[in-house]
Amino acid sequence: MSRNRKLLLMLVLALAVGSQVFASVWIDEISAVKTEDLKSYLSLTQEYQDDNWYKVNSKVSRLLEAEDATLGGGAVVSNKANASGGKVVTGFDQAGAYMEWEFDAPSRGQYEIWLKYSIPCNDADPVVMDITIDGKHLFSETTDLHFNSVKYETAVETLECVEPASDKGNGVPFGFIMEKGKHRIRITNISGEFDLDYIRFSGPVKHFVFTQGETCSDSNGEFEVVKGNAASRGKAVQTTDAPGEWIEWTIDVPEDGLYSLIVRYTQGTRGVESVRSFKVNGKTLFPSWDEVVFYPTDGWSEKRNDWRERRIEDPETRQPYYLYMPKGEITIRMETVSGPLNIDYIGIITRDGEIKGELNFWDYLRMLWQQIIGFFVSFN
Repeated sequence: MSRNRKLLLMLVLALAVGSQVFASVWIDEISAVKTEDLKSYLSLTQEYQDDNWYKVNSKVSRLLEAEDATLGGGAVVSNKANASGGKVVTGFDQAGAYMEWEFDAPSRGQYEIWLKYSIPCNDADPVVMDITIDGKHLFSETTDLHFNSVKYETAVETLECVEPASDKGNGVPFGFIMEKGKHRIRITNISGEFDLDYIRFSGPVKHFVFTQGETCSDSNGEFEVVKGNAASRGKAVQTTDAPGEWIEWTIDVPEDGLYSLIVRYTQGTRGVESVRSFKVNGKTLFPSWDEVVFYPTDGWSEKRNDWRERRIEDPETRQPYYLYMPKGEITIRMETVSGPLNIDYIGIITRDGEIKGELNFWDYLRMLWQQIIGFFVSFN
């Protein structure tokens, strides 16, 4: 081979290698630019406020059945008796599987997106997905959304809001901004497995629903109704320390959603931990519900306000358990394991719900009177 041909061959090889390197760098730079163009939701919050991207009213709610979506990548429709519409989408366990709906936004604003789904087992890997609106990611977090990060003991079905994975439980879901009119919503699988029943678009929902302790619906013993300073409506129910005695309440769930259990109680016996077990609709949903500890409140609210609100929580993480509850009546049963306990009310509350008890007017006056008496006694 002549010297000129060798030089030409070396030049061609150099150009080929250089082109590959340049192409690789160019593609990386394009990807980087695309990533940089996507701001985080947190950084966009002020911008949304400045542009008047107000949150949609909580009364706005639109449900889209999974089986009405356009499917691809292996996702298919399957029959399921207890699902909304009797069907779910399965096969959403392959990377690239997707579902796409057309959503007609009734007004301009930030919408929350909720997904109703079931998981195969307690130890299922978290579902990771990608969500686009009209073919675009609204903010960087929508390219890598994690679901089922909380291990639901029921492992049957749950309703979960699209929110930051690092902020689970803080009640601050993402707001997906949309103008009034039609939009294409697509969710694409990155990893994991679940069966989708439906997705729901709505404004923020805040609920706190409770029933008075003394108005129980059933029990296996005689429970005494007592008066308590600062008790809701002036009364409470006194439960004994006899193991096995139980009391049950009925609560009307206002709409499908995630709720935690909340109890307003007093326990005035120092050095004693009162332990109770809980069931919802006859089921113990979490192992720790067999022994829920209520610590002393330093009084029975006879002379001052000793009441405490307690959400039933995971004893290790100290985070409340959030349960999927469908609209309609549920029963909550509390059974004595040990120790005495007075219950003012028991209820359910959403993550961003506000606790608003119903204190009797005369209880406020009694509290004020006790404070005045205490003030003067302190000088004697």
